[in-house]
Amino acid sequence: MKLTYRIITAALSAAMLMSCAVFPTYADSKITYKFFGDEAAKPGYAEGKITLGALPSGKYKLYWADSEKALDGYCEIAELKPGQSFTFAEHTVIPPEAEKLIAVSSATAKVSDAQAVYAIPENKRLKYKSSDCLYKFMNYSDIHIDTSKSKYYDFSELHWQKALETAYSRNADFIVTAGDNITNAEGPGKEFDRFHQILADSPYVNPIYEASGNHELRRGKIKNLLETFITATGLDGNSDTIRKQKPYYLVEEKTTGDIFIFMALEYEYSPDKGDEFSDEQLDWLEKNLKAYYGKNRNIFLIQHALIEGYGAGDDEDNYYTVPLKTKYESTVKFRDIISRYPELVWISGHTHIALKYGYNYSNMNDTSCHMIHDSSVCCPTMLNYTSHSLSYDAAKNEEYKDLSEGYFVNVYPDEVIFYGENLYHDKIQPAASYILESCRKSADTTTAEPKTEEHHSLPTADDFILFADRCFNLPKSFTYKNIADKDYRQLRKLAEEYLDDMYSFSSYDDYQALKKLMRAKSLEGTLAERYKAICEAYISALPHSREGLSNVYFSNTDKWKQPYAKLSSAKHNNGDQGEPMTKVGKDSDGNDLYKIEVNYHRYSTVEFTDGTEDNKSEPQTLTGDDKLFVLNENDPFSPYYCYAKDYKG
Repeated sequence: MKLTYRIITAALSAAMLMSCAVFPTYADSKITYKFFGDEAAKPGYAEGKITLGALPSGKYKLYWADSEKALDGYCEIAELKPGQSFTFAEHTVIPPEAEKLIAVSSATAKVSDAQAVYAIPENKRLKYKSSDCLYKFMNYSDIHIDTSKSKYYDFSELHWQKALETAYSRNADFIVTAGDNITNAEGPGKEFDRFHQILADSPYVNPIYEASGNHELRRGKIKNLLETFITATGLDGNSDTIRKQKPYYLVEEKTTGDIFIFMALEYEYSPDKGDEFSDEQLDWLEKNLKAYYGKNRNIFLIQHALIEGYGAGDDEDNYYTVPLKTKYESTVKFRDIISRYPELVWISGHTHIALKYGYNYSNMNDTSCHMIHDSSVCCPTMLNYTSHSLSYDAAKNEEYKDLSEGYFVNVYPDEVIFYGENLYHDKIQPAASYILESCRKSADTTTAEPKTEEHHSLPTADDFILFADRCFNLPKSFTYKNIADKDYRQLRKLAEEYLDDMYSFSSYDDYQALKKLMRAKSLEGTLAERYKAICEAYISALPHSREGLSNVYFSNTDKWKQPYAKLSSAKHNNGDQGEPMTKVGKDSDGNDLYKIEVNYHRYSTVEFTDGTEDNKSEPQTLTGDDKLFVLNENDPFSPYYCYAKDYKG
């Protein structure tokens, strides 16, 4: 098989380059393990060749095991016959809890029942446990929420739900996504609404940070689509960041100061057709790399599209046909920037290639940064060796409903481990799990102080009393000194109703914080302290404007007899026809101008219609700002896509 040839060839090449090195070979019972590569002597590095010795004929599954049984939550490493071998690729990991390697032929995977047992040498074992990590996060890509029910994305909603359940079961501190969060088949607003509804209904309660991929740019004008992405995701949840209206942003991990840089494609749907990065974004990238690199912190770069013939995700065999092309200046500039920062970790997506094919790690033979390539939450692709292409057959086949992939990442003081995982079954795939040396081992041992910014310009809990009479019918008499049970019950009821009915994209991590508090089995402290904790979380979760009202204007360029505004969210709508809009004058081009006042706490999208199903715009995302919507008649692919601009009547 080509994969085996590719891995063995890479290993042999490495061996030739290191002809002076001595690679240790260990034998234990019926298993031989020869380690090789630059890290052959390092603890935790699995790269090497495992050979099954003289055993009765049959098939045997290899597992990582502790002293008693196969590690919980892990798939088998490989299935071999006696005399066959398996090769771990470079930077694959021996898990912290692994003490042995076992070969079993039965359904049980106990050490006592194994046909062959190999004890991992002490010098190859990591000296800590998984529970010792500084923080952990889930890394997902190509979620592809698709409300049009395309055959390729049949399982997108189910798989997103399962991925969130896995994040919850892993107790992940946060989630990062590497782009293509939606398919953009029916307009980004509608699909982001569904994306967040599933998130809101899930047990997962911690932050999520998204990068923008090519599908976010699939339909409509790029500027409008990027604005929708900014509004729908809230970027890092910081109001100052949102006001900048840039689709790229930076997050600092709160306990360590580690840096997460989120880039965005800026040109069009097909990354192979132009310069996807503006000079402004690339200058911003390099400025941040210069500022944070070598400062005793890890830097993770999340950027969706791989580079043609470069790095993880199909660097040599080119099964994928629409990567970033090196004939474009911005691609070359991006490649040159990352190659100057070898300890940088670039996480990409885009190809969907399943983890089992081994295209998941590269550093271009030590000439570039670490590159980790994601598969897909929605639909991993298979390699078609005959046509040398990628196949989406798995997405259309019920047999593959349980195929959904991503990474569970553990960050330790000395290492970073990316566990490749089947998210549907919450099972780690050993051959697609990677170990990288942490930047905390750099010569600069000064711990960087994480920078903190105000999350939103929001009132404090004490300020709540000042507008309680205007906000969700809370009585003016609320104080923290004399809380009664009925006050506490009323507040919890209001918070529960908010969680059930509404969420604001641009304050989503605040929403998650309130959800986490409300789902807690018990809260510590006195009644007054518990009341104050929920009260503060409730205020933070509310959108920026306390009243939640904004003006929506519509330019009647098609001269409809009566424009209507059809409002909706995950749980609410204002009827099949919507509400008639009020004529308020003329716009600058002489078209009739209509207006409606909208509570964007309750509704997240608006469609404009003439009262029939024949003429209606695509769903548009509502924000807290007053907006004027105009039908984009010049777009031949979508004549009823609207563009929006800030407008004060």
